[in-house]
Amino acid sequence: MLYAVRSGHLPDVNARSEAWSGMADPEARFIAVYEKFYPDVYAYSRRRAGPDVTDDVVADTFLTAWRRIGDLPEGPEALLWLYQVAYRSIGHQWRGVSRRKKLEAKLNSLGRAVAPPTEDFVVQTDEARQILQAASRLKPADYEVLRLASWEQLSHAEISQVLGISTDAVTQRLYRARKTITKEINRIQSPSPAAPKGGVS
Repeated sequence: MLYAVRSGHLPDVNARSEAWSGMADPEARFIAVYEKFYPDVYAYSRRRAGPDVTDDVVADTFLTAWRRIGDLPEGPEALLWLYQVAYRSIGHQWRGVSRRKKLEAKLNSLGRAVAPPTEDFVVQTDEARQILQAASRLKPADYEVLRLASWEQLSHAEISQVLGISTDAVTQRLYRARKTITKEINRIQSPSPAAPKGGVS
């Protein structure tokens, strides 16, 4: 899909939204949306899906946008709509990865070695390592809200729209996530108690 967009050849889609009939040039609108929001959707997907599936997620997201161009909101709302689509696509990818990992575990148990995946990225600083280590203790739902707030810089109302939850739920998850992060970082940074020297008298 991405190659088709860049080369100027879009797929012929038969099942289109009824809203298409009122649009003068849906192809031009799609290209404008693609060019404007591709970097944001790619960054959003890359941070969540990993390098091996990011292109698939982005392609699926914009293919959905092309097929449902009549449903795509105007202005900044379009990006939130694309995030929603990417979020669902990533969920499908994660389920696929989960199935692959179960297969790898089965193969390993049978003595069939499976090459380990490459690392997604290299963390450069101790502080970043600590934050990621602390974040790994979050519930997935809380982690996603935190990422949308911190990485995508979305407001509570925008996060609510992307995830389909109430703003109160967003506030609660953010509070819980930040509290857990702070607690975990403090635990990581606290020195372990020194072992007693010598034997017990």
